Amino acid sequence: MLKKNLIRLLSGLVVLGVIGCEKGTPPEEGGNGGGGGKPETPTEPIVDELPKPGSLEKYTPSLNNTYYRPITVKRASKAPVSNWTEEKTRILPYVLGFEADTTIATYRSRTNKYGSRTDWPKMEATGRFRTEKIDGRWWIIDPEGYMHYERSVTSLRKGTNTETAWKNTFHLESMWMRMTQHDLANIGFHGTGAFCTDTYQHIQKHNSSSPDAPLTLTPSFGFLSQFRSKYGYTDPGGDSDNRVGLVFYPHWEEFCEDYIKEALAPYLNDPNVLGFFSDNEINFSSQNSMILQRFLAINNNESEAKIAAQEFMQSKGATSVTEELNSEFAGIVAEKYYKGVKDAIDKIDPGMMYLGSRLHGTPKYLEGVVTAAGKYCDIISINYYSRWSPELDTYVKYWGEWADKPFLVTEFYTKGIEDSDLPNSSGAGFAVPTETDRAYAYQHFTLGLLEAKNCVGWHWFKYQDDAPEDNNNQGCNKGIFDNDYKMYQKLARFMKAINLNVYELTKFFDNNQ
Repeated sequence: MLKKNLIRLLSGLVVLGVIGCEKGTPPEEGGNGGGGGKPETPTEPIVDELPKPGSLEKYTPSLNNTYYRPITVKRASKAPVSNWTEEKTRILPYVLGFEADTTIATYRSRTNKYGSRTDWPKMEATGRFRTEKIDGRWWIIDPEGYMHYERSVTSLRKGTNTETAWKNTFHLESMWMRMTQHDLANIGFHGTGAFCTDTYQHIQKHNSSSPDAPLTLTPSFGFLSQFRSKYGYTDPGGDSDNRVGLVFYPHWEEFCEDYIKEALAPYLNDPNVLGFFSDNEINFSSQNSMILQRFLAINNNESEAKIAAQEFMQSKGATSVTEELNSEFAGIVAEKYYKGVKDAIDKIDPGMMYLGSRLHGTPKYLEGVVTAAGKYCDIISINYYSRWSPELDTYVKYWGEWADKPFLVTEFYTKGIEDSDLPNSSGAGFAVPTETDRAYAYQHFTLGLLEAKNCVGWHWFKYQDDAPEDNNNQGCNKGIFDNDYKMYQKLARFMKAINLNVYELTKFFDNNQ
């Protein structure tokens, strides 16, 4: 295999496979793992000419002893770009010693309707998704008891001002769900992430009518804003960044229970629900603003948030805020928040996983916050931006140590700016020149995640591009599909190459430690 792989590396060519049926052709019912689609139409394989790689080297930062030949990809924070940064990038064809298999037939023969691995040891089947640590690596265990590596897309909903394109492509919501599930499953995505507002009911209806081809769900909510509205509270200090301080106000715990009974009612006891998010990107702190300082600066001396901060400082005998004190206090706030939600869901539907609040920016690097999340969340959710490579030898490792729970990347993406007609001037994902570079970036980042034994998968942000008028006329090329509901073929082929090999890649990396 090594000789064969080396020949392939030197040739600079790789077959990455083809993708399902053409858009507009409805898939047939049934199918194993590929999710209710008809077999791929036999065609000539698509061959991509790859960039010439550099010399063989050990990948860093790494958790094992794998070697690769790097390519170079340019990236910037956003468009317009004044200066590109060049990054060494790892793609699957240039990983030494790994032989990819991207045939959908092989993949379906080894996986079930959830994309879980059926020819590996079966664990206890509880009828719900859960987590388990097996031989030092965390896994999601699906309702049937099989090891599951999560791959989903966020924001599965109709785009802005795309009604004509939607009608021309799908005609009916049922056809939209059926065709979308088929197309996504054919490239190894088996579920949906956050922000599927107004679509969850269509997903559940699809799952009921096509039980062998489901789309898993991870519905997202706004517990804090709903708590604020229900009791007529104002944000502590009149600042929305302080909203999490409301957890110190009366009725937080009883609200969580009431809200779960109401808002989560459609999803309770649904085996296709992977779990739920209670909020999005809570500001436990930021680069420019420590939560402890913010609470202490609240003008209202009767604010429960300010009182909690003052009592904390008194207990520490401290007169000034340090990073260590801020992290500890942020953890206290986070613990009260997460505990309220977790205790409530355990009373109402103990089988449903709690996925936390999608930590981002500074909060994901605060030990106190991650430790608190680990006490009450089944999986730590991370919106992972501003890093070209996962921080394998630092924070990825620390998350496992601090939380003693697995993590799931719940947002990441890149946007191509030279072959897109969108402004691409907003959003947290890196800008890269082209769709091809987006494809390379996907492989690079996910290969890093697959090395981490505490990572159980990822959610790509997002299903479809922003429209030109979104984000104050700053639409972005974020999607797997464009605004005409057409899949980006090059990006999809490289996604497929990783997604269909995730299980073999975990074994490959674990065996090379």
